Amino acid sequence: LMSEHDPLTGLPNRRVLFRELEKAMEAKRPFALCYMDLDDFKQVNDRYGHVKGDICLAEIAACIKKAYARHGYCYRTGGDEFCVLLKDEASEARCAATLQTLLAERRKTLAILPTVSLGSAVFSGEDVVAVKDRADRALYCAKKEQKARAAAAKPAGRERTT
Repeated sequence: LMSEHDPLTGLPNRRVLFRELEKAMEAKRPFALCYMDLDDFKQVNDRYGHVKGDICLAEIAACIKKAYARHGYCYRTGGDEFCVLLKDEASEARCAATLQTLLAERRKTLAILPTVSLGSAVFSGEDVVAVKDRADRALYCAKKEQKARAAAAKPAGRERTT
């Protein structure tokens, strides 16, 4: 059990995700793959310590489970990376909106909780590498947009260059 689940969040790990992806593809079942990455998470660990970082990871994992578990399977795939294998693409936007609402609510009591960028791709008959690549590219587009929004939201005169 420990070799297939993340001890901090309780979520299945990358090994389980890849096994489930292969099964879904072999069965030709429709699915959407959603990658999630915490924005600027290193700053949380550097500024508040790894214990607070672990609290953030556990909180975000709980929000992901609450937002997505009825519609798919949630995984922690790496340090600050999560993934959801959705049973269909129809619930994707609704789940993503629910996640952002849950995170905003949690930030009221845990202000250091970072934002989460998401990118997804729908399986359309190609191999798993192509689906993962499309989801990954969508994630990095979302991260770029998130950084642009954060930069635009900074008050004038607070920028620093070093």
